Amino acid sequence: MRIAHAELSPDAPESPAPQGLTHIQLILKVTSTPGRPMKAPHPKNWVVKYDGCKAAQQTRTLIACGGMDDGSKYYTGEQIRNEDYSTGIHNQFGDLKADTPYWIIAWQLVPEKADLSRAQLYEGVIGVPDNCIPLGTISQDGAKSPTAG
Repeated sequence: MRIAHAELSPDAPESPAPQGLTHIQLILKVTSTPGRPMKAPHPKNWVVKYDGCKAAQQTRTLIACGGMDDGSKYYTGEQIRNEDYSTGIHNQFGDLKADTPYWIIAWQLVPEKADLSRAQLYEGVIGVPDNCIPLGTISQDGAKSPTAG
């Protein structure tokens, strides 16, 4: 899994952020082991960890420090470039084809003033991180480039 784009945005599908909060929205590129299909991983097994998350969670119960809020279906490069969100593969029970890259959009509520300078995406079973990826540059409501990376 790789981060293709990271963005702060008050909007997520069907869920605008409450006052004082925003969404960290990630476009992730997921590929299986060459020659092998895979079960679609669910975004609830990922979390963006950042300095101050636990303290923020104590003041705002909407802040999650143990898993992402949700995620889209999985889309091929063509589907996501064309914003064809009517199709796709379910993010929990779907099967991803071998040798085919897919993109998924996942998000998590964070405080508007959160320090995300050292933020990382943790992948794996909740509480047992398996793969930690620095978020890198995070744009503000900027143009997406979902097939980069």
